[in-house]
Amino acid sequence: MIRKPLPSALLLAALSAATAAHAELPLFAATCPIGGNVDADRTGTVRVGGTVATVREFNPTYYEATHDGVTYSISHEGGGQGLIVSFSASGGRNGICTILSAGPVPGGGSTARGGLLPEEDFFVVDLSSPGGRLNIRNAPRPSGELLGTIPNGTNVINRGGCTMSDGAQWCKVQAEGGGATGWVAARFLRLPGPGGGESAATADDGGGAMAGRGGNTVRVQFAPGTTGTELTGQLLPGQSRRYVLGAATGQDLYFRLAANGPGMTYVIYNPDGSVMQDEVGADREFRTQLWQSGDHTIEVYNTANGAQSYNVIFGIE
Repeated sequence: MIRKPLPSALLLAALSAATAAHAELPLFAATCPIGGNVDADRTGTVRVGGTVATVREFNPTYYEATHDGVTYSISHEGGGQGLIVSFSASGGRNGICTILSAGPVPGGGSTARGGLLPEEDFFVVDLSSPGGRLNIRNAPRPSGELLGTIPNGTNVINRGGCTMSDGAQWCKVQAEGGGATGWVAARFLRLPGPGGGESAATADDGGGAMAGRGGNTVRVQFAPGTTGTELTGQLLPGQSRRYVLGAATGQDLYFRLAANGPGMTYVIYNPDGSVMQDEVGADREFRTQLWQSGDHTIEVYNTANGAQSYNVIFGIE
């Protein structure tokens, strides 16, 4: 929606509200042709490319965020429904942004849709492997420099908020007991409390360790006399599936994820729960000689906004 000029009285009201808390601004993540990733957290803070933007509230269902000379118009029909994010820049450049994920107005009693983790002061590392460790990086992306790892189940402190990067949500955290401060993928975190509650973000990514609620486990078996197999599957947005296959030290493992759409990734774990292969996309096949014996786990994730079908190819020699 491209904003039309507003009456002066309404404009004055908007200016007076510019410093107020934006309690009705829904959680969302979008990508725009100008500015890249745009997202809003539970505090009403809007970030453009990870940088905090200036936000004006015109009414509870219409806001404008300004950053680097570009105005982003944010409108919804109430409760976060019917969300539209558009942009307007100099030279007549304007258009509609693509919504990656959207959630209700914070405090509405439900969790965000599409994988957004509501921002809180504390999170808990929540991995599918009990002995797993979550990578922490110097930038909100899998290619960021590895600063260290955080054990599964660790309480972490929100040190810099959460933002969207390349279609995934990342949070800047530090382990409660100290250590490096850096970025981890939000879908490896859950909210504190019994069972963690049902955060929609407890399901993927992190450039090194994957969480996985809502997924399931498949035991991979080869036909007699063969050294490989191919399976098919389908995952809804935010879901994961674990493939477990036994192998011994010295054997060669081959794996390929053939996805029928974007947003499919995988991580490979050793039998002791450590990460053998950090998160990579379906465009990269994997081959290595194993150094542990036991059940190796390959976890496949759908980080896209729609259901994805795929094939997985396994080989052990």
